[in-house]
Amino acid sequence: MLAASDIRVRFGGVVAVDQVSLIVHDHEIVGLIGPNGSGKSTLINALTGLVPAEGSLEVDGKPVPLGRPGAVSRLGVLRTFQTPQVHDALTCLENALIGLQEWNLRTLAAAWLRRRAMMRAERGRWERAQEALEFAGLADKSDALAGALSYGERRRLELARVYLGRPRTLLLDEPAAGLNQVETQTLVRLLKSWRDADGPALLLVEHKIDFLEELCHRMIVLELGKQIAAGEPAEVWADPRVMDAYLGSVVIDA
Repeated sequence: MLAASDIRVRFGGVVAVDQVSLIVHDHEIVGLIGPNGSGKSTLINALTGLVPAEGSLEVDGKPVPLGRPGAVSRLGVLRTFQTPQVHDALTCLENALIGLQEWNLRTLAAAWLRRRAMMRAERGRWERAQEALEFAGLADKSDALAGALSYGERRRLELARVYLGRPRTLLLDEPAAGLNQVETQTLVRLLKSWRDADGPALLLVEHKIDFLEELCHRMIVLELGKQIAAGEPAEVWADPRVMDAYLGSVVIDA
């Protein structure tokens, strides 16, 4: 679904991501891990067009120009951020509706000339938004203001919004950050159920090892902007370079 080759991101004289390549297959869940400052979020930003980058990107076999957020989103690549991006003054249902990438019968002309058809289409949109809230376990919060939600609920509301957008590939930047154990397990169940229901391919940036091992088919490890390992979770954790990156070299005095 998503193939990136030789991605490089520079900030002045600093190379934050250095010729990283990755592939995420259809319905696959891939973890992107590494110590703080290794370039994980920067790579996600590059793939979604938020920062200038060098290299090449293909989505479902189609070349996509880097540095253009609209280009990747139109091909079904969506993302979430480290901090939940919700609008506190809107209801949960209204927040979910923001993720609906559909403009059919939403013009002023439709309101005047095709009012009945517009109202039917609008009811359908609201019904789908309610279904997205049900998926995220927030069906009873549809009329509540997002500003009144707990942190874990705000995470799930953001997930409901991207669920409604029907992504083919979804990039999640530390989705379990700040969640307690119960909330983390709830998120695991949501993502598993989505995957099992013909959901999108997922690329996860995360630090929680248990969370990653429950979900990921493969993991990719970055250190100082470079890829140092890739493979199945057990294979990756056994790699000395990964242990070195996380724990540092062990020096034993003779």
